[in-house]
Amino acid sequence: MAYLYRKARSPFWYVVFFDGNRKELHRSTGLRADSPNDTAKAKALRAELEAKEHHRVPVVNSEGWDTWIPKFLERHCESPRTLERYTDAWKWLALWLQIQRLHSPRAITYRNALEYIEWRTSYKKKSGKSVGRNTAIFELKTFAMIMGEAVRLGHADANPLVSLKLRKDKTAKKPELADAEISEIREALKTEPEWMQTAFDISLHTGCRLRETRLPLNCIDFVENKITFPSPKGGEDRAFSVPMPSALRPLFQRIRKAKQKFTVEFPFQPSRRWQQFFIKVKKPHLCFHCLRVTYVNRLRRAGVPREAAMRLVNHSSDLIHQIYQREKVEDVVQWRDAVQFPA
Repeated sequence: MAYLYRKARSPFWYVVFFDGNRKELHRSTGLRADSPNDTAKAKALRAELEAKEHHRVPVVNSEGWDTWIPKFLERHCESPRTLERYTDAWKWLALWLQIQRLHSPRAITYRNALEYIEWRTSYKKKSGKSVGRNTAIFELKTFAMIMGEAVRLGHADANPLVSLKLRKDKTAKKPELADAEISEIREALKTEPEWMQTAFDISLHTGCRLRETRLPLNCIDFVENKITFPSPKGGEDRAFSVPMPSALRPLFQRIRKAKQKFTVEFPFQPSRRWQQFFIKVKKPHLCFHCLRVTYVNRLRRAGVPREAAMRLVNHSSDLIHQIYQREKVEDVVQWRDAVQFPA
């Protein structure tokens, strides 16, 4: 059984493991104990050495990846959206494993994780584009979860991808829309498909996400003036209702009169369509989610209590809610002379 330890007056982790002749070996890892990243690497190295010490017979007949991973992901994921996300990640991982000829969980090492990030971020799609570091790290975390299941099933002796502690790139904050931008976008949407105009208005007045704008008509209550979002982010268990904004009532009445079952019907890759739209109108810094940022900030400026604002946009965490807030100079100008000192 490999393990880590520290020596007096040494800043490094040391590892104890056994070679093929069962001889106990002590080695310095060269990784500092006062560094979180080095500590994570040391733990991964320990797991890798421990895997080499054991040669257990797997509890099932096949160690092949595709024989058990799809079923594991189905068991693990509660919502269809989460399953879709993990499945997409696994498709890229499976491609890489095939290219690297890593046909068994026992062949995986910590170095593979670093190699995957480099491969994934440099892999060019047919469009000529590649993904960012954060996407590659998410896929690796998915792989670490899969390797954990491989250990439980007996396909591997240890998980060398545990506690990767990889640094993510800082993501750009989504901006808030100004009144002039909203007017320009509305004008440009007049020549776009109707579903885009409808989705824009619903999100602008409720702060909902793009996929949440597809509302079943039976979730719109014209008597009690409320909207129910049956399948928000997080799944059906997080369904919530909000008062119907007055500005949306005429829109919903037109949709009901047209006898539509849903407020919008999405084409293939609706997010991609919005990305193309913002590029077309020379606003590539914007995305559909900016509408949610705009709504959260306007609630704050209108004096809506934070608890009520979180309820309106279905935020369960103060931390998440604060991420959306964009403080401007004019938002705090009223407190310019709040602090007074004697002359």
